Amino acid sequence: MRKKLLIALTLVSAIMFSGCATIFGGAGKQNISISSDSTKRMKAKISYTDGSSPQYLTIPGTVSVKKINKNIIIRSQDNDFEERIIKKDVNGWFWVNILGFPAGTVLSSTIDLASGAMWTYDDAVTVHEK
Repeated sequence: MRKKLLIALTLVSAIMFSGCATIFGGAGKQNISISSDSTKRMKAKISYTDGSSPQYLTIPGTVSVKKINKNIIIRSQDNDFEERIIKKDVNGWFWVNILGFPAGTVLSSTIDLASGAMWTYDDAVTVHEK
């Protein structure tokens, strides 16, 4: 009986003190696959719209970004393709905290916000050649 109670309390605590988006929606990082409608390889610079955290890659390719409350911009380094903005969106799992776990709502939501798991981007993006 004691063992079952301990297991139950552990599970309830895990749900209450952790964010659903953090657990099920991936923590604070996300991989984004970037392709183009062209067969040629293109050089790109990826950063948040304020210019922070720039990364460089050759398209097609994959980039790992930190999930934060900012959109991402993809710019061509050789003017080969049109600039593309990847908009942030609220992770669907974040709403589970608000609607599904009233006892842990504030704490769980805060964990998701602090870890970046509250946000998500498209997993795959296509840029269009000029």
